[in-house]
Amino acid sequence: MTSPMFSGAEIPELCDAIKDIHRLLTSVGVFFSELDGAEDPGGNGLQIDFKKWGIRTIAEDLLARQYEKIDRIVGIYQEEQEKMKEKGRRNR
Repeated sequence: MTSPMFSGAEIPELCDAIKDIHRLLTSVGVFFSELDGAEDPGGNGLQIDFKKWGIRTIAEDLLARQYEKIDRIVGIYQEEQEKMKEKGRRNR
């Protein structure tokens, strides 16, 4: 059942944002684990550390974008809830 508080495009957008976050975290976790296991015990690890920093930076940026989408949709939902409450108070 779809909520009348959201337009047709917002619900799939929210679901896609959540799925994107899951895929991103899964992919980054797997890649990060592979890098961690690839580090040469005798080396200084700078190349691996730089790659880890890059992954973390990219992941944080992508997650921030997805969270912005989710926050925007939550804001819309909260505004609609307030409108419904006000409408309910007026109809009493």
